[in-house]
Amino acid sequence: MTRPPTSSRTDKGVRGFDLDLHVAFAQALPREQALAVLAAAEGFTVDLYARHDQPGAPVPSARLTGPLRDPDALRTVLAAWLHGEARTVEVGLHGYLRSSTGQTEWVPWRRNVVLPRTEVARVLFEEGVKYVLE
Repeated sequence: MTRPPTSSRTDKGVRGFDLDLHVAFAQALPREQALAVLAAAEGFTVDLYARHDQPGAPVPSARLTGPLRDPDALRTVLAAWLHGEARTVEVGLHGYLRSSTGQTEWVPWRRNVVLPRTEVARVLFEEGVKYVLE
């Protein structure tokens, strides 16, 4: 009986850092309005946090994730949100481990930095650091 060749290679997933941004609105917004506000941050996956059992329920907050392309453009968007619709924003480059099957495990933040809402320019997008603007 011949055995199939075995491989010592182990398929592993991917590790890296993605932008992880949580925005809490000053007041809950209708779904369409929340999406319009968040559209200013182009290229990210958007998850609206609203009640699933009530279609059309207002959206109190949202999460955006994905690769960070232009830090300066994102700082401009954050400043606009914090002068308008956002009560608080939590943003940073969050470490992750993604398995070969697509399962994502988020690595704990290494450090939190709390800043006044007017200090968006101090957000440096350091890997593993979460900035809280309130």
